[in-house]
Amino acid sequence: MDGFEGYVGIRVGEGQLINDLIFSLLFALFLVFALVFHANYHLFLKMIRDVFYVKERLSLFEEIDGNETIFRGFMIFQSLLLCSIALFLIGCLYNYIPDSSNIGTNLFFIGAIWVVLLLFYTFKQFFYNLIGMIFTDPNLYKIWRTGYTASVGVWGVLLYIPVLCLAFVKVYLYVYVLLFAFIYILWRFIIIHKTINIFNITGIGFLYIILYLCAQEILPLIFLYKGIIYLYNFY
Repeated sequence: MDGFEGYVGIRVGEGQLINDLIFSLLFALFLVFALVFHANYHLFLKMIRDVFYVKERLSLFEEIDGNETIFRGFMIFQSLLLCSIALFLIGCLYNYIPDSSNIGTNLFFIGAIWVVLLLFYTFKQFFYNLIGMIFTDPNLYKIWRTGYTASVGVWGVLLYIPVLCLAFVKVYLYVYVLLFAFIYILWRFIIIHKTINIFNITGIGFLYIILYLCAQEILPLIFLYKGIIYLYNFY
């Protein structure tokens, strides 16, 4: 006999209980972020400064309470996870990801996207390190790397806005998709601007700028696109 089932979540598509899953992930992630922020408030402010300012060489030896390696590592993890959730929600919105009421299947897909993004991030870091060790001054490269890692963390914090809107605001969803894309493009422009300023690429020539953009900003995106397509076909 059919009866009242109680609260079963906000269904997406054909009865998919995706909202409960996303809420649980975001709640857990934000709770950990709040604890990390509370324990590393000064590191958070330093991270913001590293995004908008080019530090002097003496500031490389600046000492602040807290474990910066663990803090920056969590911020990178948070950024990649939020980006994975955003891509998952966008895939569901445009029917690239089939509807499923299986929580395990949805978790697997979010995890798979996170792994692809992590590989993409690691791939770019490998080439950044290779170029930094061979062609640049170690101090300048350390300044750039600190700013790059900081910008990843700030990008991740900003991603809470489109992700929360995509998950819980069910009107004008295309606006939040555009917002997600805008935040990503803005982040990449900040990275390019900092790179040109720190390494004085403008003094080397326009051709060098084009080579840098192709090798470090465009080519890795092609590999990321191929990885997402492979994952979609595999799913």
